[in-house]
Amino acid sequence: MIRFCLAGGLFFVAIAFVVGQETTPLEKLEPGKLPPALRPGKGVPPETLANLAQKIDRVDCFTFRGDGKFLAISGPDQTVRVWGTEGLKLTWSVKQPDSIVCMAFPPDSKTLLVGDAGGSIRILDKADTKLPVAKAAIPAHKDGPVWSMSVTSDGKKLASGGRDKALKIWDLSKPKAALLATLTDHKDDVRGVAFSPDGNYLISVSPEEKQLRVWDASSDKPKAGEIVKLPAGAIGVNFSPDGKAVVLAGSRGTGAVWSFKDGKLDDPVDLDTEKRRILMANFSADGSLIAGTVEHSRTEDRVVVWTKEGKKKHEFKYDAHIPAAGFSPDNRHLVAVTDTGTYIIRLPK
Repeated sequence: MIRFCLAGGLFFVAIAFVVGQETTPLEKLEPGKLPPALRPGKGVPPETLANLAQKIDRVDCFTFRGDGKFLAISGPDQTVRVWGTEGLKLTWSVKQPDSIVCMAFPPDSKTLLVGDAGGSIRILDKADTKLPVAKAAIPAHKDGPVWSMSVTSDGKKLASGGRDKALKIWDLSKPKAALLATLTDHKDDVRGVAFSPDGNYLISVSPEEKQLRVWDASSDKPKAGEIVKLPAGAIGVNFSPDGKAVVLAGSRGTGAVWSFKDGKLDDPVDLDTEKRRILMANFSADGSLIAGTVEHSRTEDRVVVWTKEGKKKHEFKYDAHIPAAGFSPDNRHLVAVTDTGTYIIRLPK
């Protein structure tokens, strides 16, 4: 599952990977055969295949199901929309009680988790059908948004961070989600969280602290591990699919790829950004590339694809703010959400 989440006006990504198939629905997408309302329009990069605008004012976050067959998007209008990527058809949409800040498809692919601006995590069951069921609403964080979520690869645990400065661990294996631990070491909003692929480690970031924290998450009660000082505030963190690297996003000087082993980070390599702020960054499902959003001006952001060594490989310019962008599970396509639409991008061969 791949998910992309809001982080206090900035955005980050937290990812659990399922390697893409040989043939995916988006690979078959032909822009010329789409309904006029879904065509990308003028003034966008030629690699843009479609625009899921649908008269939506703004989209802040999105998540792919692990097999790439469904794409969920949402934002301030409180409506979760799930698109089938086979031919790009709107499968369902449902209004929620509050603005949506982050979302995630757990590995079972039948439920959708949404974190809202009021501090609740909502579980929508049967999310791969036309009739999702509101299974539960968890009052997760006080005094504001659920900024970030990360689910273990076995789907049994969920980590969430919020404005209340708390990092919480939840047990999703039971019929009713249960709180396992509340970690209060952070002194400010917890904007980014990420479980390692094996579930043994958890990393959290709080931008005001200018540091990241590593946790030993091998038990139900995570233990504090290494604390790494950063040159500026980080707003997002993600593991590579093999768990051997970590990528950070944030203010100037923070965007970097770190090696990770046995709970320790080392040898950071800067992402090529021309010293601009990175709003989010994440690995492709095969771990060979990194995608992210780079802030350029008040009216222009760019979607950038780097090699895992931090070298810029592709860049796509949009005359709009791009709060989130990232890979589909097939490694070949990207989604970018902007003030003017949700764009599907195909990487050049």
